[in-house]
Formats: sequence, structure tokens, C-alpha cells
Amino acid sequence: MAVSLREKIRVRELIRILSGVDVKWFRLIRGIIIFIIAVLLLTYTALYIVENKIEMHFMLRGFEDIPLEAPTFDTVLSSMAIRTCIMLFIVLMIASLMAFLRGFEWRIIALLTLIFHSFIIVIVFTLFQIPFMVSVPKASFAVVDVGMQNVTFYDASVSGMTPEGLVTITSNVIKAGYVEAFRMYPNMTTPDWNLLSGKSLDEALQGTVTYMNISSVKYIYGGSEVYLERLDLSRGNWSRLEYETLLYRSSVRLTPMIAFEEYVLSISSMLSTIGMILYNTIGFKRLYGTSIKYALVTGAVMFIILFLLGGL
Repeated sequence: MAVSLREKIRVRELIRILSGVDVKWFRLIRGIIIFIIAVLLLTYTALYIVENKIEMHFMLRGFEDIPLEAPTFDTVLSSMAIRTCIMLFIVLMIASLMAFLRGFEWRIIALLTLIFHSFIIVIVFTLFQIPFMVSVPKASFAVVDVGMQNVTFYDASVSGMTPEGLVTITSNVIKAGYVEAFRMYPNMTTPDWNLLSGKSLDEALQGTVTYMNISSVKYIYGGSEVYLERLDLSRGNWSRLEYETLLYRSSVRLTPMIAFEEYVLSISSMLSTIGMILYNTIGFKRLYGTSIKYALVTGAVMFIILFLLGGL
């Protein structure tokens, strides 16, 4: 079938337009796609670990039957996006600073393209981790410190200290704006949970008891609402507890053995970040034509800053 003159003109015009578009923008878009894929892959794998490989429960008196809400996809996605964007920003700023110190032109598009493409290393290592994620045994954790907002106690009877003195409250419903519950020794000292494991952890769990600090307390007494600014609980019982927002939680690992797969996952995560730094180090050298020594110094600065900020 013969091609009309008008169609030939249209094809030539399209080729002319495309040839006028700098190839650097196509590379940047490709890098952005790689970055997005890396964030999504990290999100799905993290969500899989949380939902299938971690068992977590409260080890606080009165909280034992409360289910811990698993993080949603949106929560994990936001967390991963923030983390990777911070990494990207740090690498970009360091590379820009090192280029500025040598008097090089600030090639922002080229730097962004380079850094976005470096996340292909993250994708490769994350794909490598998937078989180990599937085979790693479950690990059990216990929450020993928690902060909650908008908490409701049902069929409750509690006693504790207020700024005005000792009070005892018995009510069908007690509402609190903020609740902090934690395990502590009777002498009012707190174990350093991060340093405990095995027998020392068991001894700490057996030797500590649950304490609670409650603020913005509301309950009905004699047909009227009573408000307490603060209540440090010394004794309490309730049939049910509900909370609106979990502000924070601190947990300890109860499973004593660390599986081989966990070591592999931990090491490969660190190697993933190191590989990304090496990718950017090599790219920085080629982009600006610097010496190997200066490029290595740039990579070392990236490594140190990410390490100090917990990016490794």
C-alpha cells in the first residue's frame, strides 16, 4: 500500500521533533522508573516480613489480649519512600559539594540520572533476598514499652497518684488522652532492653512489673464528668481496652536463635547500600573526569554520612 505524501510529512515531522529532544531527559525518566520500582519492591518485601515472619504481642499487664495492628501498605510505602528519598538527597548533596570544591559545573540532571540509576543495585539485592525471606523462620517479639493516644478502659477500677493525691476510680468507661505503659523494676529503674538476651532477658522480664502514666483522664462520677490532668497508676483492672493511635512501641526479641537467613538478609541489605555507593562513585568519576583518589574520597564521605544516619 502506497504511503501518501501527507503521511510522509507527518512521519518526518515526528522524527524531527523527537530528534530535538535531548536524550538526557529519557535517561532521567528511565532512572525515575528504576527508583520507583526499587521503592515498591522494598515496600512489598518489608510488608511480607512484617505480616508473615514476625510475631509480636504485648508483655504488659492488662494489655495481653490487645491485638497489635500491623502496618498498612500505605504506612510502609511512606516509610520506604522517605528513607530512599533521604538517601538520594544525601548522595546528591555530597556529590554536588565534592564537585563544587573542585570547581566543576553543577550538572544536576546528570547527577540525578546517575543516582536514580544506582537504585538498580537495590533492586538486584532485594530480588536476591526474596528466597531467604520466604525460608527464614518466624521470630517472636514482646512489647515492653508503649505509648497510646485516645485510650478507653471498659469496666475499669484503677488506683494511682495525682497531683492532688491518691485516688481510686471505678467506672464503666474511663477515657484517657494519652497512656504510657512500660516495664520497670520495683526500685523504679528500667532495664536496658537492647543489651539483654537469653537468661538476662528472662530475669529482667520476671523481675519487672508494669507501670502506667495516664494523662487527660475523663470518667463519670455521680452523674458528672470528672477530669484529671494526670494519673500515675499503681493498680488497675479492666475488662477491655481500646486505643485509637499507637504512638510508639519498644520491643525485645524472645526468640533466642538468630537464623542463618537473617544473617544473609542483614548482610545483603548492607551490601546493597555499599553497592549503590560504589555505583555512584564510579559514575561521579566518569561524569566529572576526576582522579580515582578523589572519587574514592567522595564515595567514602557518602558511606560515612549514610552510616551515621542509619542508612546502612
